[in-house]
Amino acid sequence: MKWDYRVITVDELFPEHDDHDIAVSKQAATNRRAKIGMGFEQNLNKLGDDGWELVNIVGEFGIFKKPR
Repeated sequence: MKWDYRVITVDELFPEHDDHDIAVSKQAATNRRAKIGMGFEQNLNKLGDDGWELVNIVGEFGIFKKPR
């Protein structure tokens, strides 16, 4: 089988990746992680809808593949 590969920076996978706020409470930190996690999941699902499968995360890059 032949594969196509796609490399995306981890920053692109996370919504609001430029958000560097520091949570001031445990609840705020939990809420922030949940929001970011949901956005990350949505981005992975979008890539999956296009046939891309996450193979690995290496350093700052997500590596995806799909059959040609």
